[in-house]
Amino acid sequence: MIREAVILAGGISKRLQGYTGGRPKWMIEIHGRPLISYPIMVLRSIGVKRFVVVVSEVWSQKMESILNALDIDFCIVRNDAVDRENGYSFLLSGKYVTSDSFFLSMSDHIYSTGLAKNLLIQRFKNIDILICGDKKPEYINIDEATKILTDNNGHVIKIGKNLRSYTYVDTGLFLIRKRLFKVAEMLSSEKFSFSFSDIINRAIKLNYVVKVAGITRGFWTEIDTVKDLMEALKGKRRRVVEFVLDELRIERRISEQELLLMRLRDYKEHII
Repeated sequence: MIREAVILAGGISKRLQGYTGGRPKWMIEIHGRPLISYPIMVLRSIGVKRFVVVVSEVWSQKMESILNALDIDFCIVRNDAVDRENGYSFLLSGKYVTSDSFFLSMSDHIYSTGLAKNLLIQRFKNIDILICGDKKPEYINIDEATKILTDNNGHVIKIGKNLRSYTYVDTGLFLIRKRLFKVAEMLSSEKFSFSFSDIINRAIKLNYVVKVAGITRGFWTEIDTVKDLMEALKGKRRRVVEFVLDELRIERRISEQELLLMRLRDYKEHII
């Protein structure tokens, strides 16, 4: 079971600043909940117990307030150089990750539990990076998305936003082995700024095992622009948000029922 997750929330959100008034996009409320709460709620529902959240130093106190309200075990990692991109944010989290394998999620993605469960089903010991990729995504702008090119066996050949030929689209959710931080350290010594995709591409060159756990037309979306946000609030992407919230309500009811059953068994055993 995977009990730990890293959430990258150190971005500047340039394309949404006119709408957010300079606030980071993970603070934007979508149907009454901050955007960052969606990946956290989903991962918590499938068993993740601890969250390592990387955020701009300027917004760390606000992040702490939101995470406290979610009632989770968390560690905030403060990034004072957000212009070094999300690859650097990933590197900063390395000192605080305690598990050999952990989830990695972008903070601006909303996805169903099915995506995370798909990663768990296809997880194998010899895979260093397992990416949840969608063959035919319905709720995103492909031009804005990160693409993945794979071979016939699902091994990743290359990943990036500008790929002309690709087989999957990156959903923003990964299963990672801790040894990947060594690749991030290597890139940090060579470049000022680097993306998480840069880390993956370098890992492939170093013969790390990188594969895709494929889905087709999954319930997920990402928020990059004002148009994306409007679609999540009252357009096509709202379907994803509603699906995820319904799914989480069902998961919560099941968990509450299981807790009641456990208490009932304990009570009967005590009586006997």
